[in-house]
Amino acid sequence: MTIPEIKEQLSIITVLEHYGLKPNKNKMVCCPFHDDKHPSMQVYPDTNTVFCFSGNCKMNSKKIDAIQFIQDKENISKHKAIKKAASYI
Repeated sequence: MTIPEIKEQLSIITVLEHYGLKPNKNKMVCCPFHDDKHPSMQVYPDTNTVFCFSGNCKMNSKKIDAIQFIQDKENISKHKAIKKAASYI
């Protein structure tokens, strides 16, 4: 399975739910990359990405896809994140 195929078939919602994150009615979640009391991470299901709007976040100003989310959440290599993402499909 190629990286584009993984990105096409793996929903960002599936990845978030794997980590116990469920978007609210506004498609927002509390960002797992910083201490977040109020949801600051917007979920974009159409593009399978998320974006944190908090200035306190190391991921601020980055559009994050499913593979990147797994890599940063687990602090693993890109290769391991790709393998893990493929296992979620």
